[in-house]
Amino acid sequence: MDIRALGYLAIGAVDVPGWSAFASEVLGVMTDTVASGDLLLRTDDRPYRIRIRPSDTEQIDGVGWEVAGAAALEAAASELENAGIAVGRDPQLARERRVTDLVAFVAPDGTQHELFWGAELDYTPFISPAGTSGFVTGALGLGHVVLVTEAVDEASRFYMDVMGFRLSDTMTLSGTRVVFLHCNGRHHSLALGGGRGAALAHFMLEVATVDDVGCALDRAADHGVRIRQSLGRHTNDQMLSFYAATPSGFSVEYGWGARVIDDADWTPTETTRGSYWGHRRPPRPADS
Repeated sequence: MDIRALGYLAIGAVDVPGWSAFASEVLGVMTDTVASGDLLLRTDDRPYRIRIRPSDTEQIDGVGWEVAGAAALEAAASELENAGIAVGRDPQLARERRVTDLVAFVAPDGTQHELFWGAELDYTPFISPAGTSGFVTGALGLGHVVLVTEAVDEASRFYMDVMGFRLSDTMTLSGTRVVFLHCNGRHHSLALGGGRGAALAHFMLEVATVDDVGCALDRAADHGVRIRQSLGRHTNDQMLSFYAATPSGFSVEYGWGARVIDDADWTPTETTRGSYWGHRRPPRPADS
């Protein structure tokens, strides 16, 4: 399976108005609300990279992975079916996702995924409402997602053996194993960490300058956003970032300067330290 990039993330959220304010005022992304009430978050020349649907519960509606075209999508669908995974087609969902065609399926770890091709492009210039200079997307995709799964090794085999992700490296910290996977030059577009149930631990947005990170950290403080991990720099992908709580409870990593890798000379390793410095976890609030 030839997955090119993380194309989009779709979630159901209880507090959509809270998301709108958080996205525009803290993250610095453009926002739009469509007739269905869904909130669209835009970081580049696509109509959206994150879609947030009003919901009674917090959930992942779909993690969208981009393939090269119609033939690649058909081949991927066949590979999923050969692996015993049921795939669904929904033209209305494809229209909502602003893509030409897609297939949807549930991975063995319980996560909803979508494979698609033919993403729409909106050439209206991206202008951040908070002054962010830009986001690093393009061929590298939206950023990355980190999923919680009860069986990291089994899930990793599915994502590598069936979906074609390639191993970047692994990490075991405080008894928790994390596997980092890539599908393009971004160090990881997908990571899997041990935990109970299937859930989204965090997604990552990469910005164009280090000052964009600092300004966002200031905006988070100004708006009373809880910082889950302080400013720091990771060892494996080299990203300088911080983690903030979103209105849905999971985190967003907001960073700059991640390394780009090349399969021709990349060798996976076991990382024994998560960060060179920083990324410290503040005490949890008494009411959380």
